[in-house]
Parts: sequence; C-alpha cells; structure tokens
Amino acid sequence: MKHKLRAAAVAAASSALIVSGLAGTPATAAGNSLVVESVFQLTSTDPARSFEQTGNMINHALYETLVTYEGGDASKPVPAIASRWTYNSNATSFTFTIDPKAKFSDGTKVTSKDVVFSLNRLKNIKGNPSSLMDGITVRAIGSNKVRLTTDKPTPQLLAIVTSPALGIMNSKVVKACGGSDAANANVADKALDCLKKKSAGSGRYVLKSFNLTTEVVLDKNKKYWGGVNKDGYDKIVVRNVPVNVQRLNVIKGTSGIAADLSPDQAEGVGSKVNVIEGKASNVFFFYLSANPNFSAATKFTSNPKCVEAARYGINYNKIVRYAGLGAIQAPGIIPSFFSGALKQKDAIKTDSARAKKAFDACGIGDTPVSIGYWGDGGAVNGLNFGSLAALVEEDLRQVGFKIELDGAPIAVSLPLYRDNKEETGLWLWGPDWPDSTNYTESFSPGTKVGKRMGWLLGADDYITGLQEKAAVTVNPQKRAKLFTQWQKEMNKRSPLIPLVQPAAILVANKSVEGVRDHPIWKINLPEITKK
Repeated sequence: MKHKLRAAAVAAASSALIVSGLAGTPATAAGNSLVVESVFQLTSTDPARSFEQTGNMINHALYETLVTYEGGDASKPVPAIASRWTYNSNATSFTFTIDPKAKFSDGTKVTSKDVVFSLNRLKNIKGNPSSLMDGITVRAIGSNKVRLTTDKPTPQLLAIVTSPALGIMNSKVVKACGGSDAANANVADKALDCLKKKSAGSGRYVLKSFNLTTEVVLDKNKKYWGGVNKDGYDKIVVRNVPVNVQRLNVIKGTSGIAADLSPDQAEGVGSKVNVIEGKASNVFFFYLSANPNFSAATKFTSNPKCVEAARYGINYNKIVRYAGLGAIQAPGIIPSFFSGALKQKDAIKTDSARAKKAFDACGIGDTPVSIGYWGDGGAVNGLNFGSLAALVEEDLRQVGFKIELDGAPIAVSLPLYRDNKEETGLWLWGPDWPDSTNYTESFSPGTKVGKRMGWLLGADDYITGLQEKAAVTVNPQKRAKLFTQWQKEMNKRSPLIPLVQPAAILVANKSVEGVRDHPIWKINLPEITKK
C-alpha cells in the first residue's frame, strides 16, 4: 500500500504542474543565484494578507519584525528592528526600542510611526493573519519606541511578534500604494497589487518579481542596514515545483534546495547534496463538521458518536508508515517539541470494535459523507493530501461510513475549509507563532479552526475554560500542564482527530550553507550563504 500511494502522489503532483509548464522547465541557477524549489502555499507578499508557509518564507526575507529567531531555533527571541525590549511582570505591557541604525531598503529610517502603521494595518485589514493582533494595542512612545499592551496577561506576545505577518513596512511607500491602517482598512486599503510588484521592508532582500503559480524572485538589498552579507546570494528564486521534479533538480544541481521531499524521496540522492533532517512543526489532522445544519451528512457528523467512530476506526500505524522514516503519530495537535505536548503513550489507539459500535449508535448509515482536502497534487513535507485522504477513506469505509473523496485545487478547497463548507476535512496546521497558545487559541470552540469545524463557542465550556486559563498563565510549568490537559480533553470530545507529525526534510547542494528547517518560515533565507 505504501509504495502504491507514493507512486500515486508523485503522479498527481507531476500532472498538476506539467499543465503550467514547470515540470518541463527545470530550474537553473545563473551566477550568484540560489534556486529554492517548493510546492507553493502562497497567496501574496503583503504581510497583512499572507499567512501560508511559502509566504512566510518569502516575507521573512523582505520584512523584518521587531524581534526574530536565529537558525532553526524558535524558543529564544533575538533583536531585529528592536535592539532591546522590556515587559512587566504580568506580561501585559511590552516596550520595544527601535535600533537607531534600522533603515528600509530605500534608505528611509525606521520609526515608531512605521511600526504603529504596520501593526494597525495588519489588525484592520481583517485578513487571515489579522487575528495575531487580537487583544493587542500598539502606540508610539517618541520616535524610537513602541509599546504593545494587552488587556490580559499574554506571555506569548514575544513569539507572536516574530511572525512575518507583523513585518514592519515603510508607511510612506505603502500609503503611496494606496495602503491604509484606518479602522476601515479592510475596504480602504488598496496596496495589494502594488505590493506584488515591489516590497517596502527593511530585510536583506527586496522583491524583484512575483507570480502566484510559478516563481518569486528576490534581489539582495544593497542598502541593508545590518551590512551586506558578502557570502549571501545576490538573487534568490523561489519556484513552484512538484516534489518528484524537486528531487531530480537538486540531484542534478539545477536547484540549490528542495523543500518538500519525503524521507523515502530523500534516500539515494547521492553525495553531492546534504540531507537535513528534523521533526516538522506541521501536524496533519482530520475533522468532522460539528455544524448539524450544513448538509444531510453533517446532521450526523455533528453527533459525538460519529466522531468516536472515526477517531477509533482510523489506522494510525498505517498512516505513520506511509509518512516514512522520522514521522510519528500525532498524539495531540501540539507538535512534539512545544510546551505541553503529549507523549506517544497518550496517542489515540485504533479500536475497530469500539469504532463500529459507535458507528451504529451514530445513525448515519448509508448517508454519503465527503472528505475535503487540497486535491490537485498538494503536498507538504513530502506527504500528498490525496494519498492521506485515501488512507482515511479506506479505514472509515471499513467502519461503515459511505465516503466520497472531494479534493480540489487549493484556491477552491482552502476557502471551503475556512468557511465551514466541508462535511469532513483533512488538513494540516503549522504554527503561526511558536507557542502552544497558538493551538489552544485556534482549535477550541469558537476560535479560528473551531469555527471552520462548525464547533462554536459554548459547545464545550470545560475545554474553553482550559483555553482561557492557559492564555493568562505566566508560570511555564503551570502553562505546560494546562496545554497537556487541554489536548487530552480535545482527544476525548472535540471534532478534531490528530493524525501524523511528519519528518522535516531539506535537501541542499553542498555549496549551500546555513540550511535549517524552521517551524514558522520553513527556510531562513536571509541566513543562507554559499561556500
């Protein structure tokens, strides 16, 4: 089964991109250029509107944040635009001092007005990443300081401000593009198209060209305020390429980095490349809609007995075998290296007898139910969504469900998922900020993914109570216990079923140095150097 599914994944990915001509046009690196190949998760290069992994990777190179991380670390913030910061004991007030040397790519000095404009624009555009600013107020203190305040303790705020969505923009340039940070910026801001043609940040790179389906080209910022990295690349080309072609190109040397190979695909790549292995921050999950009024099927999927039937009917060991070396069953939605993550002993165990008994009690019978997913060859960490959906479909049919696979291109499937228009869905979650509150604040009833699952506020007061306690607890040990307890309760009663945490594999030419996987921006492009 494993090898058949891998072949199907490769074929699906290849056919999806041959249409655009990419598979027939291998990437080539000319001169002092680096080609990075990935399967695009990309909507734009506007920080206030981009919230996908490829967008994070690109925007991290274009727009600096107040603080950031080095290498593959996601635990210790280091200075970026802010040279230093302080916060009060209950984590409700954070003051950042802007580095006096910080400048945008046009030579304009970064001021507190730019920071306030950027963060208020993010909040008021009301795009997908705007939720990062929920409950946060920003104001200038003179020209070189800003203060972020919250109504309740927010110990995760330093982690939140590292997100590329909070990248600091040149307010004059963005306003000239039609940008706005006003309360009605969701309709007043007209900067999106302009920011596809040029960037307005202070990062090591500037935007040269943007194409949503083929490639994004970055040029070195020759006026970078932190000093030009002599070992860095003059140009970085990020290309949208299927995983099987990524493998061929990195072996041939026509690309520098392949971002999406599975462990199996990374085997036998030869001695001319380096294979960088680690645990991915992405967790694939399955859910059943808790909205009883959406369709004939969701009348039943909203029944806890239907969820129980799926939860114990899935063969998790089979999914982990498909995911390959280094993958683990996701015992909870929080990745293994975050605070409060569950242990493997806590993972859900397949129980076919319990699943079939619950299915009978659920009452769905022969009512068809569809699985929504990214279905045009979409793959992350080398795992194809269609193949994973086929595994889940096979297991649920054995329980008794009448399953229909309903994959669609990401431009179609993602909005359906986000708008709670799926009967069931198979998706993944990569952290928006590297703290476990990103999960409690996103998957509990009435939160972002909670709403996508039709699981509204009031559906489970106990889980909501754990979420609220975790949000304001400052003590690290107490926070970890709350995260653990929250996940255990989620595994018992939520519509969410964690599936697998895959390995993170990056394959790079040996001439490329500084390649590390990062949970937020995948590859830290500004740190990549050449021998």
